[in-house]
Amino acid sequence: MLYRIYSGKILRSVVALLVICLLTGCGGTQVVLTTGFDKDEIFVVGSERCSLSELNIYLTNIQKTYENVFGDEIWDVTSDGVTFEESIKNTALAQLAQVKTMYLMALDRGLELDENEQALVAEAAQEYYSSLSEAEVSTLGANEDLIRSMYSQMALAQKAYDEIIRDISPEISDDEARFVKVRMIYMRTAYRNGDSLIPYTDSDQERVYYTLFNLRNGLLDGSLDFETEAAKYNEAGESVISFGKGTMDEAVEEAAFSLSNGEISNIVSTSDGMYLMQCISTLDRAQTDANKMLITEKLRNEAFEKVYDEYLESLIRNLNTEMWKNVTLNEDPEITTCSFFATYEKYLDNGEIDG
Repeated sequence: MLYRIYSGKILRSVVALLVICLLTGCGGTQVVLTTGFDKDEIFVVGSERCSLSELNIYLTNIQKTYENVFGDEIWDVTSDGVTFEESIKNTALAQLAQVKTMYLMALDRGLELDENEQALVAEAAQEYYSSLSEAEVSTLGANEDLIRSMYSQMALAQKAYDEIIRDISPEISDDEARFVKVRMIYMRTAYRNGDSLIPYTDSDQERVYYTLFNLRNGLLDGSLDFETEAAKYNEAGESVISFGKGTMDEAVEEAAFSLSNGEISNIVSTSDGMYLMQCISTLDRAQTDANKMLITEKLRNEAFEKVYDEYLESLIRNLNTEMWKNVTLNEDPEITTCSFFATYEKYLDNGEIDG
């Protein structure tokens, strides 16, 4: 499932705005002031309420996963004035809010889990809950019924997604998705100074041009070998690359996509360097097929987002801002759980859920 909001692998690009727009309202959405909450409720979306325990489970598992990879020092990082801790809090809240919304979509569409899927949910919940220490159970406010409910909602959210995108199977042509494979020699004609690009002197740019000019002549008359010369002169990370449309400088793409197999390009100038290319394949089949899948997934996500956003507009959302201000990361060294999402994927994100 590409539109995987709960695994942390792929988030919507608007995740940073979801806390503001989804729960506190924007764009003419319905908003209710922070009243009418039970003592442990962090937010309401439509008829669905989210407990602080659910948020703690999400947040702690995301936190510990990051710490296992990057260490505790990750929390000292800031970006655009936002601490990484605040970013992770927002991510957990956004993921939960979206699952709850998609769960409501599933209910409105009459979707439900079959007996096999319910059994898988129960197995996953039992495995994750059994992995928790007494301290973790107490700190997170977790119990097996709560975990089972959370996994059920995640599975139904996926069903809603699968149903909406089921019939979206566009025919993507080779030309639309085409990747070319080329050898290249890239030589710089500018250097970076912070955010600025500083051109080389005219004489140095001329030197680069004539180096490539002489190389091209030698390659055309057969006295030089492209691979050998690339090893000497190429200043890019790799000398053999595959790329599709919209990924390289426009001048480089135009030249590369016009080449025939084995053909050598003219010298291509860009703002930071010059290129000389030889076409290995006008159609990199493996990369082109992979790109077709990416284009299809993009179209499916766009179709889903349209339905999702329209549905979201119909819902009342309410964030318990007083409780939210007091939510923090868990610094207790006894709390190490990080397998909530992996356990779900083990049982329920491997093709077992029917669309």
